[in-house]
Amino acid sequence: MKKKDAAEIKEILQKKYSQRKYHLPVIGHFADRSVRFDSILEAAKVCDVHPMMIFEACIGKIYRARNAYWEYEKGNHYLKYKAFYIRTHTSYKRRVGFNG
Repeated sequence: MKKKDAAEIKEILQKKYSQRKYHLPVIGHFADRSVRFDSILEAAKVCDVHPMMIFEACIGKIYRARNAYWEYEKGNHYLKYKAFYIRTHTSYKRRVGFNG
């Protein structure tokens, strides 16, 4: 198995985080207030939560990330990603579980 160097890993992450779903506005519901962020990447930087966890919390795959509830600001993108997750979840036939 070949090890990847730092530059290659950085390039892969940059490509992954350039996807549109990471640049949409989200709302984080914390214990005492709700905060709107311009993107998942901004929220991840401020709250020290992995961007993928915030995305999964937004579509409902996980209940919350780091004791905060996350949701997309309502719009077409919210419906698109939520519908994709539900469609994928219902058509999944693996016996072990949806996450692995």
